[in-house]
Amino acid sequence: MATLRTTLPDLYLSRLAFLEDVLFDEIDIEDGVFSRILRSRDMGNKPFVRTTTVASFASVPVKAEGANVAYDELAQGFDKTYTADTYELAFRTSKEALDDEQEEVVSDAARALGRSLAYTFNVDMANIFNNMTSTTGSPDGVALFSASHPLISGGTAANRPSTDADLSIVSLRDALNTIADTPDDAGKLLHWRPMTLLVPQELEWLAREIIQSPDRPDTSDRAINAFRNANLSVVVSPYLTDADAWFLLAGPSVHNIRCYWRERPNVMHDWDFNSSSMLVKIRARWIRGWSDWRGTYGTTGA
Repeated sequence: MATLRTTLPDLYLSRLAFLEDVLFDEIDIEDGVFSRILRSRDMGNKPFVRTTTVASFASVPVKAEGANVAYDELAQGFDKTYTADTYELAFRTSKEALDDEQEEVVSDAARALGRSLAYTFNVDMANIFNNMTSTTGSPDGVALFSASHPLISGGTAANRPSTDADLSIVSLRDALNTIADTPDDAGKLLHWRPMTLLVPQELEWLAREIIQSPDRPDTSDRAINAFRNANLSVVVSPYLTDADAWFLLAGPSVHNIRCYWRERPNVMHDWDFNSSSMLVKIRARWIRGWSDWRGTYGTTGA
């Protein structure tokens, strides 16, 4: 449907007396959260991107004098293919509406399209965590946050508690212990460190109390708060839908939750010759997913 003068009569035909400002049904959106904590790359001109994991070597054994050296082999792991989705939204406005506007509503509507796209992007990134139990698109066949990730060398490993727990001193300590026991696919320990505590808005104050209090907030004893030295940053996203869920992430150069851009956001416009209408469209192409679970930890809460 086109934006005509009759669509917004207060701006064109009857005109509101002493009209001071035009308010779109939009608010400023907190951008940049997921861009900071997730790995973002450009696909260039490639129609898709494929990643694979490889199991490294086992630990090095003792070799007896005169004995032959032991040989080990690299093992093929799990594959993941990223193919970008296309996102588009447009509006149409008559030339009369464009000529007669005084508050630049039509001109500013392109910015409103931009905010709609920013919202869509943030929701899509948050759904990696909102859908934490989904196996759709999983390289190893289980959810991103699971207590039973299969190892190529055999056995399983976890980046989720066996019993989900609300955020607390105890559950955060248990999470850090689980992280310390994270193995690679050959069974060797990986000593990755979490850099980000990602929480929904409902847990912001509790998360900051746990991480930033000078003393332990759960006791009246004069016990130091050891988490202050954990170098954890609290990151809050209003797009997380589970008020009890919380997540720990390594730096974006360590974990393998990824966003690939095939086409960065851009606004296009053209004229419809027959109707003398201007067409304005915003467009972008991206895909997100994960190639490996290591460097992440999450729980839905109790």
